[in-house]
Amino acid sequence: MHLAVNGMFWSQPTVGSGQYLRTLVHALPAVTPDVRLTLILPAYRVPAEPPPQNVQAVYVRTPFDGRSANLAKVWFEQVAVPRAAARLHADLLHIPYFAPPLVSPLPVVVTVLDIIPLLLPEYRGSAAVRLYVRMVACAARRATQIITISQHSADDIVRHLGCCAARVTVTLLAAGAQFRPCDRAHAEQEVAVRYGVTPPFVYYVGGLDARKNLATLVQAFARMRYAGGPAATLVIAGRASGHDPRMFPDLDAIIASAGACAFVERIDVPYQDAPLLYSAATVFAFPSRYEGFGLPPLEAMACGTPVIVADATSLPEVVGDAALRVPPDDVPGWTAALWRVLADETLRTDLSRRGLERATRFRPERLARETLAVYKRALTCV
Repeated sequence: MHLAVNGMFWSQPTVGSGQYLRTLVHALPAVTPDVRLTLILPAYRVPAEPPPQNVQAVYVRTPFDGRSANLAKVWFEQVAVPRAAARLHADLLHIPYFAPPLVSPLPVVVTVLDIIPLLLPEYRGSAAVRLYVRMVACAARRATQIITISQHSADDIVRHLGCCAARVTVTLLAAGAQFRPCDRAHAEQEVAVRYGVTPPFVYYVGGLDARKNLATLVQAFARMRYAGGPAATLVIAGRASGHDPRMFPDLDAIIASAGACAFVERIDVPYQDAPLLYSAATVFAFPSRYEGFGLPPLEAMACGTPVIVADATSLPEVVGDAALRVPPDDVPGWTAALWRVLADETLRTDLSRRGLERATRFRPERLARETLAVYKRALTCV
């Protein structure tokens, strides 16, 4: 089998689509050496890290390179990728994010991580963005097979995209190999030196957009501190990737409004330091209202860090009974959960043990094998 893969997100390893793509590309050759894999990359977005040596990389240009990033992206997805795949005589084209081409000369497998722009009003964007989403949604309905990453997302895709359930397959994500237990004392020391943060601290890393629900976390943490709870710090990593206040609430204003400035720290963490921060954290908190999967809680569990998540959408599928789960907008519930975990070392030890055990179920090899099975089904549908 010659597999062509859209590599648009290869140069963005910190976003969900980039993490998924890299995990799959590294894992596939290990489980199926008979598959020839070609990564089709946009020439205008040269990655700092090239693909693995056993993966062919092909760079293609668009008429809009250097003129319009948005038009170059759409042309790359809708025209350049399917043309390049046909020119390479690939047997199958995999689009590893929600942007399949409307027309393709060969069978298409698309991975739809989530359909947030169709479900959450604040994510619908401008008229141009809404037109783009309608186009790729139409193209997804035409795809030979659809992959998604949780049963919750699969249900949304069937319900809101109108896709046949028989063509939708769930393949669970996996944390990268770098996310594993390490010496906690060493991690705490390194984080203190590099970031000025000392334990105990509650850690959050991820987007700062509206669905991540950081207001609930900040308010709950402030309530806990003012009520005499453990003298911990809340550490939030990340920066807003846009300026629309509906989509990116002013986090500094939220912190100030909660009276939490004295015990909330905001930091920027390079991707290579992600395991270090998870390992040093006393507890990881993830109050998101909507996730297609929820990779950060899995990464935290793989590092042995106790986890609290929102009891919503796909997150219960990820953490099972290995984390505390609280309704996303239950501020008193989050206050109690944070206090409980920070104050109870026995509970933290138990959550750490259960989290490590749970994380072993999510392996790159499993993701690759299950994805390969979808490829084979797609080829039999031709």
